[in-house]
Amino acid sequence: MTASYFAITGGCGYIGLRLAHYLLEINHSNIVFLLDIHPPSNDNRSYNFDLNRLIYRYCDIRSYKSVYNALFNVTCVFHLASYGMSGREMLNKSMIYEVNIIGTENIINACIQHNINKIIYCSTYNAVYTGKKELLNVTEKDCSYPTQDKYYDNYSRTKSLAEQMILKISSSKLSTVVIRPAAIYGDGEQRHLPRILNLVRQGLAFFAIGHKNILCDWIYADNLVYALILAEKSLPKYSGEVYFISDDKPINNFQFLSQLTKGLGYDYCFLFYIPTIIMFYFGYLIEIIHNLFSKYIYNFSPFLTRAEVLKVGVTHYANITKAKNLLGYHVKVSPDEAMQKCIQWFDEHGYRKTTNQNNYKYIWLILISLVILIIFTFL
Repeated sequence: MTASYFAITGGCGYIGLRLAHYLLEINHSNIVFLLDIHPPSNDNRSYNFDLNRLIYRYCDIRSYKSVYNALFNVTCVFHLASYGMSGREMLNKSMIYEVNIIGTENIINACIQHNINKIIYCSTYNAVYTGKKELLNVTEKDCSYPTQDKYYDNYSRTKSLAEQMILKISSSKLSTVVIRPAAIYGDGEQRHLPRILNLVRQGLAFFAIGHKNILCDWIYADNLVYALILAEKSLPKYSGEVYFISDDKPINNFQFLSQLTKGLGYDYCFLFYIPTIIMFYFGYLIEIIHNLFSKYIYNFSPFLTRAEVLKVGVTHYANITKAKNLLGYHVKVSPDEAMQKCIQWFDEHGYRKTTNQNNYKYIWLILISLVILIIFTFL
């Protein structure tokens, strides 16, 4: 089989390493370059990769010189690197712009200079979703790009702009494709689920947002990797296309998370729902406080932001028929099997509830804050 030389930006991250593993498995001639500002951690080296075929290259995508040097001798780029998805990162406006916009420009320009012929861009539902209205079983054709003032967070705003840049550059010399994944989860995931489980441990997950009929999409990590592989194979035939990708099973976010928390022994999570509008203003208040504290006192990680509230508190799910028809995508790992893998992994890594664990030490503080906010909202 002919060897291909793949580069993965953000290659030492969660999806990046899983993608690299799959690329090396499907073709024993493939060479994969991990482009990142930090090499793989000791934990991630447990993948037992052949180091002659998996090569780490330092790359700061904010620097064109760094990107240009890192993309030497590459035939295809998986552009996964991004910044500002959650937590305090969401409020770092300058870094979000430098990584998501300048970084994508640098990737495009370096690919042109090196005559690289493929870019697969990992985007997000948030590129076309702002939370201002529900998206019910939407297709790619149903979703136009919102104007920039419609977004509540800079991550979604910049991912939308970067996505448009990738699609616009599609040509006979440089084929491009965009994958829009739903919320990503999986065993070993270190961004979203550990943050949620830490809130559960502290007793801050006794309520849910919105109501039980709100539905959203999720995607298991290996299903996303499979979609990225199919996207690469679809080029150049389907260059310039964009695809929604999910587990094809819309579910209420808190019912979804309850499977994990109950599996780890936490029985009293998400007991009641607080309206989305109230939590939206609560998130806004936290953002204001964070803005003041981060400048003069301490840059803490916000409990919630407005964008995070809208991601869980407003229905938005997509129709993935296009990905099925053009890419040949199907759900390789079922949601039930994927959740069992997650429960097992987080159990093995110390997230199971212990008998002497006090999970409600902050409950009165949160309840008092919410009561004050509810009164303020109605006033």
